[in-house]
Amino acid sequence: MQPTHTYKPIHFFLITFLLTWIPWFISAYFSYQVTGTDLQFLFMGIGLFGPCVATLILLSGSNNKNLRKDFYDRLSFRKIKLRFLPTLLLLLPIVLFLATTISLIFGRSIDQFSLASQYKIMRGQSLISLLILFLAPTLEELGWRGYGVDSLMSKFTLWKTTLLFASLWALWHLPLFFINGYYHHELWNTNIVYVINFFVSILPATILINWIYYKNNRSIQAAIMFHVMFNLSSVLFQTEQFTKCIITVLLLIISTIIVLQNKKFFFNKKVLA
Repeated sequence: MQPTHTYKPIHFFLITFLLTWIPWFISAYFSYQVTGTDLQFLFMGIGLFGPCVATLILLSGSNNKNLRKDFYDRLSFRKIKLRFLPTLLLLLPIVLFLATTISLIFGRSIDQFSLASQYKIMRGQSLISLLILFLAPTLEELGWRGYGVDSLMSKFTLWKTTLLFASLWALWHLPLFFINGYYHHELWNTNIVYVINFFVSILPATILINWIYYKNNRSIQAAIMFHVMFNLSSVLFQTEQFTKCIITVLLLIISTIIVLQNKKFFFNKKVLA
């Protein structure tokens, strides 16, 4: 990618964190109040818009028509290469099935192959959880792949960009661990190992989404689709946290193979075909 303008990664991530962290920490406060449920959900929703709003702010403030046109062009489904559709739609379900099968060897329940009775993003709120499953990846990727990742790519190789973005993306989730009843808060109250697994899983997720994004002509829609599948795979079935650790290991293996097979793609700054 040869940038035709100057990206502002520091501005983007600073705006994103402010627009997300402030409402999410407010949401965390209301999550512990008896009568604060509605305000908790309101500020959670506001925080989800952080990456997307940061992108729109920088696009509108750039006075660069080509930059804005490039953003809207990348929203087209036509940028997705047909040969990548099986990867987008089937990779994560296959990994989930394989990880669940492996977990049975360790004595885990076969009930993990059954559909979940409720979607466990927000305790006791299946409808809101379902909304978050689709809304969050869309709003995130409009920001992350809409501006954030490209802004880092204008400074670094894809590999360095991936490592840096994975760290920032992990840190971005931090307030969620303080929201009572939320998925991340439940992880914290279950076992620190599962919290560590969540943060580790962000690295292979970043490698895979970046690989898919740039291999599909910087398609934001491709990134959204894969991100949605990533979220669905984590809650659609009665998958235990132990099995999710196995999923992380399998995705680390897959992403490592992809990096090793695409060394020039990841380690040469200008090669993004």
